[in-house]
Amino acid sequence: MPNHKLIMPAVILCVICLITTGLLSLTYELTREQRAKQEEAAANANRLALFPEAAGFLSLDLPEPGNIVEGLKEIMQVQSSDGKSLGYLVVGERRGYGGQVPVMIAISNEGIISGVRVLSNEETPGLGKKVEGSAFLQQFFLKPADRKFALSAQSGQDQQVDAISGATLSSRAVTEAVNIAVLTYTQLEGEQ
Repeated sequence: MPNHKLIMPAVILCVICLITTGLLSLTYELTREQRAKQEEAAANANRLALFPEAAGFLSLDLPEPGNIVEGLKEIMQVQSSDGKSLGYLVVGERRGYGGQVPVMIAISNEGIISGVRVLSNEETPGLGKKVEGSAFLQQFFLKPADRKFALSAQSGQDQQVDAISGATLSSRAVTEAVNIAVLTYTQLEGEQ
């Protein structure tokens, strides 16, 4: 009899865990399609924010593994309503202070950066999140996509960007993600 008193609570706990796991799995499966639609709607909103005149986005294949730019996540050709190319959207990511920082970069057919948008990330509230602000991102706006960017402290032939004081890692992550787009655009133009 005493053995029965010890086993019964464990059995009840196991049954409760199994039921809870089953319900959680069921909820996940039932909401999968809706979550995918919401993620796609958010992605399209980000794309349209950078290319408001776009009628469509054609996903391009990533380059071969030997030619791929490290950190490149997505390449899209932006199309007008008559099917003509308006430019490219490139998503690149680099490690910041709080983790990976994905950045979407718009490059026109003329090779000009027409917009930069920092996507969902885990950078620290306060300083790290300042890289999402327009003052920092404006430094890339209307700059040619023919040369890389570097933080002001770094010298060289690169286009210079002022880092946000106290958020150097986050600033560097965004700058390097923009460089991913520049390198990708250069490769795409070289293929044509």
